[in-house]
Amino acid sequence: MGRSVVQILVYSQTPIWDAPWRNKPVSASSGSGFVIEGDRVMTNAHVVSWAKQIVLRRFQDPRPWLARVEYISHECDLAVLKVDTPGFFDELKPLPVGGLPKVQSTVVTCGYPAGGEQISYTRGVVSRIEMQNYVHIGNKAFLSVQTDAAINPGNSGGPVFQGDE
Repeated sequence: MGRSVVQILVYSQTPIWDAPWRNKPVSASSGSGFVIEGDRVMTNAHVVSWAKQIVLRRFQDPRPWLARVEYISHECDLAVLKVDTPGFFDELKPLPVGGLPKVQSTVVTCGYPAGGEQISYTRGVVSRIEMQNYVHIGNKAFLSVQTDAAINPGNSGGPVFQGDE
């Protein structure tokens, strides 16, 4: 499972909203993503918003791989990335998308939290599943799965597993 989870390093630049002809300085941030069918990487939209450059790192591979946003939806906070360099997806299996977990079931989160170079796994229990206003846009409700698994900055965009899904 972990081999298909990638670290995402993002260099972004946002406009200064009250002076839109100017931009803030370039900033660096990180997140996580995972390989899906069609040689793509899925992550959260907020991980790659305003990206000037996106660099992916594979599990235990120091090489940087440039990626670009192919699709993005800020409404549901999802983004699909494409890597044009041949070889990135070699030996990486797409992760299957499973169904909803059951309340009180155990799940495992997987990603690259900030401050570390290695993949991190945390375990938790699903405490509820319900419609909630989504924090990224604030005015629409989406189905939300709440867990007590530790999800730290940099884990955003990484998968949550229940068993093999």
